[in-house]
Amino acid sequence: MTLTAFVLILVSALLHVGWNLIGKRIAQTILFYAWSMAAGGLLFSPFLLLSGARLLKLPNDFWLLLIGSGLCQALYLIGLARAYMGADLSLVYPLARALPVLIVPLLVLMVYGESLLSGRDLLGMLLILTGAIALPLNKWRRWQLSAYLCPSIGWILLAACATAGYSVIDSLAVRLMAGQGFTAFQAGSSFVVLQAVSTVLWMLVLLKLVFRERLTDLPDKRWSVIAGGFVIGTYMLVLISMSLVAEVSYVVALRQVSIPLGVIIGVLLLGERLSFPGLQGLLAMLVGLILVSLA
Repeated sequence: MTLTAFVLILVSALLHVGWNLIGKRIAQTILFYAWSMAAGGLLFSPFLLLSGARLLKLPNDFWLLLIGSGLCQALYLIGLARAYMGADLSLVYPLARALPVLIVPLLVLMVYGESLLSGRDLLGMLLILTGAIALPLNKWRRWQLSAYLCPSIGWILLAACATAGYSVIDSLAVRLMAGQGFTAFQAGSSFVVLQAVSTVLWMLVLLKLVFRERLTDLPDKRWSVIAGGFVIGTYMLVLISMSLVAEVSYVVALRQVSIPLGVIIGVLLLGERLSFPGLQGLLAMLVGLILVSLA
């Protein structure tokens, strides 16, 4: 992994924690995230000018990937919104961020038929997952499977699976754009805006047909714009990073540096409690992150 990709991922992790904090503290509705995506897409729309007419020449496969990416991104935001309604940031955030670390390599193996991950990488990813599993526990001796069988965990699983889905899809889309002559910045900045449009359209459909949230119940407009800027800015950096690494699994794994940041913010700013098993889990994640980042 290049130094540029490493720095971009770290900055994106900070922005990611920021908009999740806004989502937990300010608004916990699907509509809030829909408006945030719309605002963020509008803010970053001038980047489309960098690619111009070249976007219209992209093959049909690209547009199919964009549709699939928008659906996965919409399901991810819906999962987060619903999970935050019933659980703490220090629980939802780590689990939603850690589970894709193991899901993505499996998807990459299925799509490409091979993997570049070493034994050290796999050990690091396993430590990240183990740490995330420890976070909900108050005491190790009271571990019960029932602690994970609740609606919030279900929404977290939806968010995690959707994250894995759009990570693999977006990697394919960005590589396709690179093959058509797009630079890393052109591909990342253009795709993230187009993805925002696709995501908003999917969310509006799901809001109307499934969740029945009224579109006229507007959230705080100021925070929607701020969160939207963070959401789109975060993922633009990630997409650019994807074009600079050999395998997307590295990007997904290193992004998990936001996990301990999310836990710390939940404890310090939101007054959430961190148990001893949770602290041990956090340390396991940090070791796992170090192993992956050394790749």
